[in-house]
Amino acid sequence: MDVVKAVETYITKLVSTPSAMKVLLLDTHTTPIVSLASTQSTLLSHQVYLTDRIDNGKRDRMSHMKCVCFLQPSEDSLDALSAELREPKYGEYYLYFSNILSKPAIERLADVDEFEVVREVQEYFADYAPLLPCLFSLNHTPTAEKPLYGSSPNVWDSLALERTVQGIMAVLLSLKKKPVIRYEKISGMAKKLASEVQHRIQEEATLFDFRLTQVAPLLLILDRRNDPVTPLLSQWTYQAMVHELLGIHNGRVNLSMVPGIRPELSEITLTTITDPFFQAHYLATFGDLGTSLKNYVQSYQSRSLAQSPSSINSIFDMKRFVEEYPEFRKLGGNVSKHVALVGELSRLVDRDRLLEVGEVEQGLATSSGSDFKNVQAVVNNPVVPAWNKLRVVILYALRYQKTQTSNIAALINLLLSNGVSREEARLVYVFLNVAGSDQRQDDLFSTESLLAKGRSALKGLKGVENVYTQHTPHLSQTLENLFRGRLKDAAHPFLDGTGTNMGLQRPQDIIIFMIGGTSYEEARTVALLNQEAGNSLTGTRILLGGTCVHNSSSYVEMIRTAAEKFPVSVYEPPPESATTAPSLNLNLGGVNTTEDVKVKTRTGALLTLISACIILAFTTMEFFDYRHVGVDTSIVVDRSRGQKLSVRLNVTFPHVPCYLLSLDVMDISGEQQRDISHNVLKKRITKTGVDMPASRGGDLRNEIDKLAERRASGYCGSCYGGQEPESGCCNSCEEVRQAYTDKGWSFTNPDSIEQCVEEGWSDKLKDQADEGCNVSGRIRVNKVVGSIQITPGRSYQAGSRTFQDLVPYLRDDGNPHDFSHTIHEFFFMADDEYNPNKAKIGKDMKERMGISDNPLDGAEAKTNKSSYMFQYFLKVVSTQFRTLEGKTINTHQYSSTQFERDLTKFNEGENKQGVFTQHGVAGAPGAYFNFEISPILVVHSETRQSFAHFLTSTCAIVGGVLTVAALLDSVLFATGRKLRKGGGDGNVKLM
Repeated sequence: MDVVKAVETYITKLVSTPSAMKVLLLDTHTTPIVSLASTQSTLLSHQVYLTDRIDNGKRDRMSHMKCVCFLQPSEDSLDALSAELREPKYGEYYLYFSNILSKPAIERLADVDEFEVVREVQEYFADYAPLLPCLFSLNHTPTAEKPLYGSSPNVWDSLALERTVQGIMAVLLSLKKKPVIRYEKISGMAKKLASEVQHRIQEEATLFDFRLTQVAPLLLILDRRNDPVTPLLSQWTYQAMVHELLGIHNGRVNLSMVPGIRPELSEITLTTITDPFFQAHYLATFGDLGTSLKNYVQSYQSRSLAQSPSSINSIFDMKRFVEEYPEFRKLGGNVSKHVALVGELSRLVDRDRLLEVGEVEQGLATSSGSDFKNVQAVVNNPVVPAWNKLRVVILYALRYQKTQTSNIAALINLLLSNGVSREEARLVYVFLNVAGSDQRQDDLFSTESLLAKGRSALKGLKGVENVYTQHTPHLSQTLENLFRGRLKDAAHPFLDGTGTNMGLQRPQDIIIFMIGGTSYEEARTVALLNQEAGNSLTGTRILLGGTCVHNSSSYVEMIRTAAEKFPVSVYEPPPESATTAPSLNLNLGGVNTTEDVKVKTRTGALLTLISACIILAFTTMEFFDYRHVGVDTSIVVDRSRGQKLSVRLNVTFPHVPCYLLSLDVMDISGEQQRDISHNVLKKRITKTGVDMPASRGGDLRNEIDKLAERRASGYCGSCYGGQEPESGCCNSCEEVRQAYTDKGWSFTNPDSIEQCVEEGWSDKLKDQADEGCNVSGRIRVNKVVGSIQITPGRSYQAGSRTFQDLVPYLRDDGNPHDFSHTIHEFFFMADDEYNPNKAKIGKDMKERMGISDNPLDGAEAKTNKSSYMFQYFLKVVSTQFRTLEGKTINTHQYSSTQFERDLTKFNEGENKQGVFTQHGVAGAPGAYFNFEISPILVVHSETRQSFAHFLTSTCAIVGGVLTVAALLDSVLFATGRKLRKGGGDGNVKLM
């Protein structure tokens, strides 16, 4: 996010077309933008031979020249351009605007282009001044004619708001960023600006159709009033110091007032793109700058010796001299410029006693603090300018507004007696009312770390021996909180919920805009953070901007001018101050210790006892709450792969014998388990529902072994046309039946099978014909969509379809069969539940959560029709329990939906509501349990409040109760004293 490169790219594009000699016309707004992002040599390389202002009416007519116009789409620029197009001085015009051009403006230009000289109209979004790669300004330094504030410090001037919105839009479009927006909650101006920018982005949605990033860029809108300290301080880094003492205006510094300055140095250019020394040292402290400048001068001296006449002894030396002389002259001019500039800074430091003033300022601005006597010494020093005295007192007032009001009053009176006018002195009150502790969102003076108290000395330059640079801007802490995810939504909310869950993500691109102007000290902080981020793999890019870039004088002047439109109360002392001073209410008075804390009273004793009881009761409740173990529920994506489930079931079918029931499992992966018998028990029951003693589903083969003993050793039974097994023999009726099933045939007539006759198969089937069956056990299934099917007859596959052998079930043998059933137990198990300890913990947790009951347990389904289908659709949700001891137990829950259908009815006709229902013919009798695996994982975690929370709550209870008791005691004490005084005067009678 390099704004200098972004604007430089725009400038290069607009001067590249057409490829011919051309004139570049600018307005008052775009002139400094071009000068900051480009150089004269760059313009000449693109055949720009004349640069002029659009409002200069004295330009000569040159019809052979092309004209490139780069203008702001403001009313003044459009008027000047309209006048130019009515009487064109050049052959062709190429129009480029620095911001979004409205449709009425385009129509207006089309109307005045009667000579059809306009060849191109485009929008190049360079409507801001790129001061540094990470710093931009809207060049709106508030004045009485162009104010920033409206009628109060929380209200925009309408024109300033529109200009600011346009500037931010240009920044976003030039960088191709569509951000989410956060703002300082306490600032009404920040919220208004955020809303306007968001509304404009939505209006121009096509312009903001950029490629989405994983984490959206962030536009953070801050208010200068939340940190009034930073722009008030003396600066001790090169760029910031030049701006503070001399002023940098669009990359230019005026040195005409410097004593003995040479004419060619009366105005110098100071930008990072044209000055390599400044590029390398603009962030350096003043002490380090002295050493760097000394080395720079020595390098120039060595080059000078190489260029002296005595060193030219050959043709090669002459050639080298001619080639290097222009660069040598440029180097000499740059050295002279920086020597003069640093020399003037050193003179001003000594003249204004900035060493002493700066040390006091740093103490006031940081956690180390500053003694009242040190501030008095600065104010009483006749050599210190009145301006610096006023700054120091304003800083003292901002820091000690709530605690040392009497000292503030004394300092203001001291200002009046040391050369500061009444109009200047009342600015102390203006700052307290506009940017005091009640107007700020954050505490500027108690959040710095202990390391901030260390003092780093700047040495290496005459007159500068011990200058402290302890202060770091409040912006640094804001960015640190943002990087660590600690920037609270309550203090810096997202606009209209556009950043849901964004507070947990670290943005890669951050654009900060400071309403009321930023400073070079804050820009240095951002530049250093960008340098650190550039050395890391996951660096965050930061861009800082503001309505302008302040030094202390421009900042105080902005507040002074704005206060003239505010209510007159802005010049009065804040509410917590006394107003008894005879002149300007400057004597704030002191605060005396109240008597009620010294006098023992019965009401005080009673309140103490009541407070102790309340504290004890609340603390006890807080302790029980601390010891209570709660359960926190969250939902995450289930990332498990390749797992299996266990299904525990127990179902009774009173009207289907065991030899007819088949348990199959099929799933979406194509895996099929037919006629499962492993871990599954089929138990025969009588028609009255009583278990048959010592009976199992395999009792039809009880005598097969005895029969095999009577047969010859080489016996090989026929399979009667069925699918023969690997041995080629079917020695039992069961094997013949399996061969038929594998062939896809129905096993309908066992009396014609030799093996079945010998085993007495038909007789045993008749004995079991009126019995029921209980199916219980545990089966393993894949953790995918599948179906558990309990159907009559064995299943077999023909082609891609599965069929059941329904003939024995549907045959009329005098014992009607149907699939009425009772589900005693049906639930899904995870592998953890095979561990008895984990199973017990999981069962206890389910009971605590009230989810121990399974939806199908105890369910009954009844029918008297043999061709009847029961379907259960189950939604299985993986569940995980996490205990305080760190144990993890995986289990499952499920929900159930039941559907049943009479397979003999394909067309049910219309119901009472006129809905026509028709079923497909596919389907077989049975009970089908269709399960589907949910992609979410429900996590139930045991939680308990931390001891730190308990300790903090206890302290809050004690402090809150005692504070309320103290207030109540004060009221009662004051009331009693008033009543006693009234009784003594005879005005009040006490009973």
